[in-house]
Amino acid sequence: MLNYLKTWFDRHFSDPRVNLLALLLIGATVLILLTSKILMPIFIAVVLAYLLEGLVGLLTRRNVPRMGAVIIVFILFMAAFLAVLLAGIPAMYRQLALLLQDLPNMISQAQQMLLLLPERYPNIFSEQQVRELTTNFRAETNRFAQWVLSYSLSSIPALLIFVVYAVIVPVAVFFCLKDKNMILNWLAEYLPNERELVQQVWKETNQQIANYIRGKFWEILIVGGVTYLVFTLLGLNFAFLLSVLVGFSVLIPYIGATLVTFPIALIAFFSIRNGS
Repeated sequence: MLNYLKTWFDRHFSDPRVNLLALLLIGATVLILLTSKILMPIFIAVVLAYLLEGLVGLLTRRNVPRMGAVIIVFILFMAAFLAVLLAGIPAMYRQLALLLQDLPNMISQAQQMLLLLPERYPNIFSEQQVRELTTNFRAETNRFAQWVLSYSLSSIPALLIFVVYAVIVPVAVFFCLKDKNMILNWLAEYLPNERELVQQVWKETNQQIANYIRGKFWEILIVGGVTYLVFTLLGLNFAFLLSVLVGFSVLIPYIGATLVTFPIALIAFFSIRNGS
C-alpha cells in the first residue's frame, strides 16, 4: 500500500509545475473561504465582469478602443442595474408583501380542505391523522411567521448592506473591466518563472468560467422571461415574483426546479380555486 502511494505521488507530483498549480489552487480556495464575507462585493463584481467581458471583446473586435468599449458596456450595465434597482426590486417587494398578506387566507382554506378529507376519503384518512396534520401545519405556519417577523426586524442592517453593495459592486465592475490586463499582470509577477502549466490551465479555466457565467445569465433571463409571459397569460397571481424564483432556480439544477414547484403549484391552486 505504501509503495502504491509513493508511486502515485511520484507520478503526479514529481513535476514542480504540478506542485505550483496544486499550491495555487489550495491557496485560492483557502483565501476564498476565509475572506468570502468581507470580499463578497469583489467576488460579485468579478462574476459580473466575466459576464460583461464578452460585450467588451465583441466591441474591441469591431475596432473599438478597449477604453471606449468598457465605457459603452458599463453605461449599458448601469442602465440595466438602475432598472432592476428602481423598478424590478420594488415590484418584487410589492408582490411579496401581497403574498404575505394573502398567506393567512390560503392557510385557512388549506385547513378547511384538510378537515374534509375524512368525509371524502374515509378509507384513506382518519380524523386522528387529519388532526395531527393540521397541528403540524399550524406549527410550521407559526414558525414561518416568526421567521418573517424576525427578518423584518433585522431589515435595517440588511438594507444598509444592500446600499453598500449597490455602491461598491458597480465601481469594482468598472475597474475590473478597465484594468483587467494590469490586474492579471500584477498577479503574474508573484508567480515563479516556470509557470507554463499554470498559464495553460488558467487560459482554459478562464474560458470555461466565462462561458458558464454567460450561459447561466442567458438561461436565467430566458427562463424567467418565458415564465413571466406564460404566468401573465394564465392570469396567475404574483407572476413577476414567481418568474424571478423560476429564473434563479436554474442555478441549482434539478433541486432548484423542484423547490420552486411547490409554491407555484400552491399559488396556482388557490388562484384557480378563488377565481372559480
